[in-house]
Amino acid sequence: MKNLINTRYAIITIAIGFFLSCTGSKFTADKLIDDGNYEQALVEISAEIEKNPSPYLYFQKGKVHGLIASDASVSERAYSYEEMSSSFDSISVYQTSSHQDWQTEADSLSNYYWNLEHQNGLKAYEEDSQESILTAISHFKNAVSIDPSSIESYKSLSIAQYNNGNIDGALESLKAAEMLPDATTDVFESLGFLYLEKGDPEQSIIYYKKADQDPLKNKNIAFGLVNAYISQGKTYEAISFLDELVNEFPNDAKLHNVYGTQLYEQVSELFSNLKSAYSVNDTSTTATLSVEIEGVSEKAENELIKAYQMDSSNLEFVESLAVFYNNMSGNYFSIYQVAFQSDKDTIEAKALSLTDFAITYYEKLQELNPSSSYSGKIDNLKKLKESWTNR
Repeated sequence: MKNLINTRYAIITIAIGFFLSCTGSKFTADKLIDDGNYEQALVEISAEIEKNPSPYLYFQKGKVHGLIASDASVSERAYSYEEMSSSFDSISVYQTSSHQDWQTEADSLSNYYWNLEHQNGLKAYEEDSQESILTAISHFKNAVSIDPSSIESYKSLSIAQYNNGNIDGALESLKAAEMLPDATTDVFESLGFLYLEKGDPEQSIIYYKKADQDPLKNKNIAFGLVNAYISQGKTYEAISFLDELVNEFPNDAKLHNVYGTQLYEQVSELFSNLKSAYSVNDTSTTATLSVEIEGVSEKAENELIKAYQMDSSNLEFVESLAVFYNNMSGNYFSIYQVAFQSDKDTIEAKALSLTDFAITYYEKLQELNPSSSYSGKIDNLKKLKESWTNR
């Protein structure tokens, strides 16, 4: 009987002790965390949050997600970091003056992880290999997951993506940076550059202007924009921009040469339209196009001559004039057969005159570069002229 009483007493004592322990203790998953049992820790922390959410529990939950991220490979950390940040964001909802300042603890931990990922990204990028750039991209993406307001991480990510050949990804990263309240002018400048690389001059101009950079005042930007227009076949846009550029930089021979070349491209299109108008006996359109061709071709010629006069020994400028006169004579010869009888004499005279100019500049090319083979081209032009004059 004594033993039974003692046993019952012991049971009551244990029960009371257990009850007191439960009611007087604060839940913690520290043991599970210390043992590296992170998934079970998350299960128990989440269960406690369901019953009694507190800033401490959300801090612990975020801390565990951070530890899980640390154990994962660099390319697989982003989700855990996002969960960590989400948990830390919930702290402020339950934080009161009576609680320990878990928000400060969380901010400190976030800063630690952000700095770790960002700095490791910079180190990997500096190694300058294909593999290290991919690693850098993953680190920078992790940094952005931790702190989506970090403009430096977006910029670094964009640079790494661009150097990995991913222009669209680089643009996406900078577009995210653009939305931040502390977006700097270099973000807009970089967006201008990327849109230029993508072949979108209109968007490029918009962002360069946002960066307080006038494309008309910056030759590097200007040439990039011209090339973008040309590569997209936007002849009229290129001409319009070049017209402004040659006024801004009147002593730049290359600009005049490019302008003249683009004006010829416009003339070439006009000749095609003129040939069609002659074919259908459209007198009104042929008259209008003939005048337009005369005006645009004269402007193209003047621009090419300006470039040549600034540097008469430049092979590119001499060749541009030779090709211009050669192609112009070819255009006039090509419409001769379909032209109205009343226009034939004028067209033939222009074609032959232009052929003479073409011969002159091809001969200049031969003189400047004796090792080149322009003699065949010169002979062909002379034979063409002779065939027309001896008809």
